[in-house]
Amino acid sequence: MARTTKKPIPKQITLNEEQQAVVNARTGCYACYAGPGSGKTSVAVQRVAALVWEGVDPDTLLALSFTATAAKNLRDRVEALTGPLSITRTAGSMTLHSLALKFAEEERNEFPFELADFPLATEPVAYRLSAEASKRYEIDPRSLRSAISLFKRGRIRPGQAVSDAESKGDPKQLRLALAYKAYDKKCREEKVLDFDSLMFEMVDLLGKKKEVRARWQYQFVTCDEAQDCCKTDWELLKLLSEKYGNLLVVGDPGQSVFGFRGASPKLFLNMEEMFPGTKKLFLATNYRSTRELVSFLKEIGPVPELSERFTTPNDAGVRPEIKGFISPALEVAFVVKCIQEVQNV
Repeated sequence: MARTTKKPIPKQITLNEEQQAVVNARTGCYACYAGPGSGKTSVAVQRVAALVWEGVDPDTLLALSFTATAAKNLRDRVEALTGPLSITRTAGSMTLHSLALKFAEEERNEFPFELADFPLATEPVAYRLSAEASKRYEIDPRSLRSAISLFKRGRIRPGQAVSDAESKGDPKQLRLALAYKAYDKKCREEKVLDFDSLMFEMVDLLGKKKEVRARWQYQFVTCDEAQDCCKTDWELLKLLSEKYGNLLVVGDPGQSVFGFRGASPKLFLNMEEMFPGTKKLFLATNYRSTRELVSFLKEIGPVPELSERFTTPNDAGVRPEIKGFISPALEVAFVVKCIQEVQNV
């Protein structure tokens, strides 16, 4: 759909060479490895705005993130530059799960089972159903929820989970798999999908049905925090960008925090295995930290290809120190003390 306002005068910000390279990225697949304080959000905003200024239909732009706050921030900052954009509910800036929910609502007739008018299993509903399954098989509810999430993010259906557990002869794993099967059956009966199932079923349908996949193609796909993408997320990105082949993922492979949900920075670092011809870009100039801290990070960075490029225009500061504590309480007390000292300066 067309924009609802006249083309505004672009608001210029000063970009360094590496930032400009990301803003200019167009055709093909790009892996942008970005360090802390390197302006990831500003660059993403400028790139989306630049595409709109070049005449790209906003309905063919998709920017994905992991949190609703991040998605709204990107959307608001882009429109502050371009003016209000008229975008359909299946395009623009949103979370991965928001997109999957929209997909379920739009494509409900393509699913092999019936969905409720609002197909999302809200947290209270998902908790109730998992609690029933965990009680039946004498499993801790939190352990079951975690196991179910990992099964789904690994694209393992209940039947396969049970077969795998039986072949291994692992009683505990078998109880988890059977509880997963019972939970999944309950969700089907109530015609709802939890967040992981929304992603699982979207990828499954897009992969199996070419005519459905054709309705969900975007000229430019962007994904933030790529280091926290799991296998299912990466498969979704591949399916959404199949027609045009234009994908930009941004993240810091040294800051993955969702390993417990199946995320793996290795998938990001080895992106070319799934997307042949991927070009690498780097955002390594840190505008947030002191020179001493950046030098310290350069020495200990877990991804040398990125950390060896770290630099900063900032002034000197206090040399970082590594301290050990015998208990979490002592660590918290030390952090509070440091904050109080800074506030009193």
